[in-house]
Amino acid sequence: MMIRRGDSSENKRAGPHDSGFTDLVFSWSIEDIFNDNLYKYQVEKIPDSFQSEEEYFSSFVYPLLEETRAELASSMEIIDGAPFAEVISLGESKPHPHGMSIYDIRVDYWRNKFSDRGKEPYRTLPGDVFVLSVAKPETVSDLQRVGMTWSFASVTKISDDDKEGDCSSTNFKVKAPRDIEVKERESLFVIFLLNVTTNKRIWNALHMFQNLSIIKEVLRTNSEVQADCEGCCVYRKSLSTGSSGMSQLSNLNESQAELILASLNESQKKAILVSLLRTKCIHKPTMELIWGPPGTGKTKTVSVLLFTLLRMNCRTLTCAPTNIALTEVASRVLKLVRESFQDEYSEDALFCYLGDILLFGNKNRLKIYSEIQEIYLDYRVDRLAECLGPLTGWRHCLTSMIDFLEDCVSQYHVFVENEKIKEKENSDQAEVEKAEFKSFLEFVRARFECTAPPLRRCLFIFCKHLPRNLISENNLQKIISVIRYLDCLKMLLFQENVVSVELEKIFLHQGSIDDFSEVIGDTASLIYTRRKCISVLKTLRLSLQGLDLPSAMNKDSIREFCFRMASLIFCTASSSYKLHSVEMEPLNLLVIDEAAQLKECESAIPLQLPGLRHAILVGDECQLPATVNSNISSEAGFGRSLFERLSLLGHSKHLLDMQYRMHPSINCFPNSRFYSNRILDAPNVKSKRYERHYLTGPMFGPYSFINVPGGREEVDDAGHSRRNMVEVAVVVMILQNLYKGM
Repeated sequence: MMIRRGDSSENKRAGPHDSGFTDLVFSWSIEDIFNDNLYKYQVEKIPDSFQSEEEYFSSFVYPLLEETRAELASSMEIIDGAPFAEVISLGESKPHPHGMSIYDIRVDYWRNKFSDRGKEPYRTLPGDVFVLSVAKPETVSDLQRVGMTWSFASVTKISDDDKEGDCSSTNFKVKAPRDIEVKERESLFVIFLLNVTTNKRIWNALHMFQNLSIIKEVLRTNSEVQADCEGCCVYRKSLSTGSSGMSQLSNLNESQAELILASLNESQKKAILVSLLRTKCIHKPTMELIWGPPGTGKTKTVSVLLFTLLRMNCRTLTCAPTNIALTEVASRVLKLVRESFQDEYSEDALFCYLGDILLFGNKNRLKIYSEIQEIYLDYRVDRLAECLGPLTGWRHCLTSMIDFLEDCVSQYHVFVENEKIKEKENSDQAEVEKAEFKSFLEFVRARFECTAPPLRRCLFIFCKHLPRNLISENNLQKIISVIRYLDCLKMLLFQENVVSVELEKIFLHQGSIDDFSEVIGDTASLIYTRRKCISVLKTLRLSLQGLDLPSAMNKDSIREFCFRMASLIFCTASSSYKLHSVEMEPLNLLVIDEAAQLKECESAIPLQLPGLRHAILVGDECQLPATVNSNISSEAGFGRSLFERLSLLGHSKHLLDMQYRMHPSINCFPNSRFYSNRILDAPNVKSKRYERHYLTGPMFGPYSFINVPGGREEVDDAGHSRRNMVEVAVVVMILQNLYKGM
């Protein structure tokens, strides 16, 4: 096969600018990977403030490399339980421009699929790092045996056939540092180690030096950070508080603003209003911090803020460090949008505009469920492709319904003649004359049932997946009218008292509605509804033809259209890297939820997106920070968030000061220890339903610190987390006793 042999592993340690990130990682030998001192003397303490952008970005480079090395070492330590498969097909695709080789690989099936972190089944993704080996290694030392040949490889692309399924991919492209040669009758295995996509994106962000407007703001020291924009200070003094202030800043009228703010407390209202004010600043880039301790309604505050920004048509990117946090805030915003639409139009939520909102990322990791799938990029692309297609699209559906309502009689006679021709081919003339064919009423009902549902579906898709400013209020009213007329037509056509001959006369008539002024009852309703429906359908078709819609033949153009049209985009901070290569109007604002759990270097990915001038960070630095595997990187402050660093510099924060979760006697400890007793208890936690129930014994109270001797920390099955099973047993026992005492 190739490459590395256990008896020769002299690899020169590359510097951060020698090559690309993956190339650099692949240059490490096994000895390098397990050498805790590999970058010990290059990793320096990350400063609290910086003199230049170069110093800022470079301070994270070696801690990132050291963290990647530690993650790789951790994965290789448990290689015996890692997901693996046997290669059944290996074909060289093309040489990589940086000396790498690209291969098309097909494997049989994946074993140990449930070992990755012990939580989710393994699914192959771009950025996965494999060991390619002629034998399945049980330990790292197997790779170091004399004569053992192996190589690193990284997945670059998954087969399109495998993207849609929930199973691990068996067809994919990989790049490897050198040629792979497999001898006849020699097996080849792929063993999954880890995914380095996020680390690679961070690496690229640290070297891209693109939009530095906000980055320059976060370098500033304490005195500079606090400086307000003078022009906006004047505006802030003139701005009203409460619903009138919200109305001034947004496109909401005062009654709508009052309804939205009614469920918020004063600190939440203030945080939202000041953040909205900052987005209006045209004089300088800004960075706002919203401090949300546990139970203070942080997610609720963020969702109301985002909903208001949506109504303001402010192009906003919302990021979070995890998919769970992202889908939670996205679902909250969707709930507000649907409620607002129902209040505004008193119509079914099927008509709700959602095309302004877009969520993208890995479907399996996002765990897309029915409530949010309508804003998920891949789902939207599929629906719009269906609605824009030549045989299934809106133009075909509208034209088919117009032709049916205008020309149904002649279509019926053609149908009858065709049926007679078919009958003649199988019977004599006498039998043809006696044959009974479908009546006009039966024909109309069948055609309507065939034509109306696709049209309804297409119109629903337009309402859901096209942005509000594109489809326009006028077109929405036309669509609602068409749906109402279709419902009315169905009711009238399927009544038991409809006479086929009379119905044919109605469909034959091409004159105005006034010609039937003396007709009464259901006949008059049918005449009126048919003519009005034709009129609205034609007007709607003409109006929709003027829209700048993408081609259904190219899903990439539909995908670009979705990004271009959305004004509120949701993705993880890591996934925002994809937006650097998307052609669209510049974003105005970045909102990062759970910002205190996001490594500062990772926030550099979205902060450099073109056009961004304002950012709002929402979080709480007193809660758990991001996980860091390397002790060296951890001591250097690699896990520190931008939120925490700005807090240390004295950047002002809007504190959400009322908690709705804990009983006051539980809250008193974190309140005094972490928040200087600034957190108030909401009325709901003071109510009787929050009555205290303690376990018996002097050690139990509102909160307890329990020392558990005899336990020891151990690495979990995936090697990524630590656990103490003795402490787990104690917690389980306490919960069981609590349950018994209820």
